[in-house]
Amino acid sequence: MIHADWTARFACPVCLDRAGCQKCGVKTGGHDVCIASYAERVSCACGGPNKRALEHRGEGFYCSCCLTRYQFGPSRNYLDLLPRTDVGRVSHYADEEFQERLGAREGPPVLSAGVKAKMVSRMLGLKRGDSVLDLGSGAGKFAAHFADQGASVCGIDMAPFFLKSAIDSVSLVVGDLRRLPLRKGASTRAYSLDVLEHLDEAGVREVLVEARRAVSAAGRIFVYTHAMESSTIASFQRGVNRFSKRLGRMGLVDSDKEAMRKSDHINAIKSHEHFDEIAKSAGLWVQKRVYYNVFAKAVIEDLALKMVEQRSRRRSTAERGAATVGSPDKAPSHIVGRPAPSASARFVARALTQILMLDVGLFGRVRTGPFFGVLAPIAPSLG
Repeated sequence: MIHADWTARFACPVCLDRAGCQKCGVKTGGHDVCIASYAERVSCACGGPNKRALEHRGEGFYCSCCLTRYQFGPSRNYLDLLPRTDVGRVSHYADEEFQERLGAREGPPVLSAGVKAKMVSRMLGLKRGDSVLDLGSGAGKFAAHFADQGASVCGIDMAPFFLKSAIDSVSLVVGDLRRLPLRKGASTRAYSLDVLEHLDEAGVREVLVEARRAVSAAGRIFVYTHAMESSTIASFQRGVNRFSKRLGRMGLVDSDKEAMRKSDHINAIKSHEHFDEIAKSAGLWVQKRVYYNVFAKAVIEDLALKMVEQRSRRRSTAERGAATVGSPDKAPSHIVGRPAPSASARFVARALTQILMLDVGLFGRVRTGPFFGVLAPIAPSLG
């Protein structure tokens, strides 16, 4: 569902206004100038020029610069603002079969996802009424959660597959984070979870440049990703993962799903200093960083719950097979997700989430690869 307060913030993903500072403004030129000078102009220290506003026409939007029409998705559930030109590698998360195998589930984020949601809310200081961008929203679980908390959320992802709860509560856009289809300063807050590791270094920088432009001058950007570093504590998780793989070969756990999630990781961030350099080149600085060493998560979520889930899956296989006979028509292909777990399961999951938060409380200062970070725009020099 596209909410009215976001409609005026949408922009052509590839076209820029002529107006800018002395370095990034242009006096003449059409769409060819937009394409040829795009990277240089959006990287300007001033934050770059604004993107070309879209005209709302009938069943979609129209750009008067590149003459592209951008249409709504089925039932006007989302808006397709993908660039009509190639901007780089596309993750297999955009594949429908891949999304079905991931098995998104309705309901608020819990366990390690719940830890990430808590850290977003805590480190960004989210409050009711904030305008928030979910950069790489996936099925929209986090976006729907923060919308339920009172924020005005716009979720952006390359894959047009969303939970029903997200469709009902969030403005959803199919777009490329390397060419955000938003006007300058469209939001006060933005977050990106488990996205940057799928990009090469140039792609990471492009996403950060676009995010910097899309938030206000006083805005903040939250990221959860990882550098190619490790800690002594992380060796415990690696041991658990090796044990889990052995159990997977015995059929006692399903270790394929986690491997599938990480199957197209590029891991371009070599160190935290390297990430700081990339952020600085994008006009951002790392205001705060909290490391994510996992001990409780490794035992509870990566091992014990996987064993329980596998046993439950085996017991229900026959029931699911019987339920397919005479089952109702399948939901539209852009709507994904299994039903939310039972109330008792949600209660247990919330309690386990609190235990998993100990990993942050106890080990958040121990340097390791995975981290939560808050980025702020670098104020342009008056000189």
